[in-house]
Amino acid sequence: MTRLKFLMLALASAALTWPAAQAWAQRYPDKPVRIVVPYVAGGNLDFIGRLFAQALGKELGQPFVVDNRPGANGNTGTEQVVRSPADGYTLAMVSAGTLAINPALYRSMPFDPEKDLAPISLVASGPMVLEMNSSLPIGNITELVAYARANPGKLNFGSGGNGTLSHLSLEMLRQRTGIDIVHVPYKGTSLAVNDLLAGHIQGMFDTLSTAAPFIKDGKLRGIAVTSLKRSETLPSLPTISEAGVKDYVADAWSALVAPAGTPRDVVMRLQGAIAQIAAREQTQKQLAMVGSEAVGSTPEQFAATLRAERARWGDIVRSSGARLD
Repeated sequence: MTRLKFLMLALASAALTWPAAQAWAQRYPDKPVRIVVPYVAGGNLDFIGRLFAQALGKELGQPFVVDNRPGANGNTGTEQVVRSPADGYTLAMVSAGTLAINPALYRSMPFDPEKDLAPISLVASGPMVLEMNSSLPIGNITELVAYARANPGKLNFGSGGNGTLSHLSLEMLRQRTGIDIVHVPYKGTSLAVNDLLAGHIQGMFDTLSTAAPFIKDGKLRGIAVTSLKRSETLPSLPTISEAGVKDYVADAWSALVAPAGTPRDVVMRLQGAIAQIAAREQTQKQLAMVGSEAVGSTPEQFAATLRAERARWGDIVRSSGARLD
């Protein structure tokens, strides 16, 4: 077969298959879609996954079913999605920990977050809250830094475990300010909160949904939030960067991804539905319950955010020495 004939046949084949692929994408979904949440049920990511699963089902006319697959800080469930067919029927609701922190935290990753996953959209983002036991004479970041410098190694901050966003938010603060605060890892955030309330530790970074009730009731003292702008849930709290700590941002975000190679038309159909859902007032009110705001970004915007987040957290993980096997 001559090269010219081969090229003509290849072009003809592409011309025949492209309309078929486009028609298939327009019919998507024509059966239930599974959304893997790689963490246990009941947490913020699970709540957000179920919220968007229900809304996507109504928007696209097929059930979107949440499947919790916890393990290895999100790696186990996400790997299952990576190994699934790239047809849009197996997706993952992932977090900053899964895609931005884990690549630096683990010596060996079971997948490449950049090469093995197709970004669809950031769906929600919210701050962590720096909270402290109210018995200390510390009401803001300036006072915290001054107290820590006058009492090096005497403040103990808890977290839900090594390498978690609460731990690395503390590491970022320590690096940006040069203060000496002791990290106390717990096997779960609730255990750390209990000890903070009892005064066994002096502070911690926590999700807004967990921290807000204690702060509003006066049981804990809110110091600042970790986002670039103030939270509508606790508007009186300044951001850490607003309080004078430069280049400090630590967002707890959630995003939808698919296996690499998922057809672009399917990705964009999902993204378009997410953008419409995120724009609704009802969605925004529901997300506010867990201290988050709806996003609905494009795949390109999400990919750019992910590159920046991976670089930011990679630096923090390496300089802190945090490591998981």
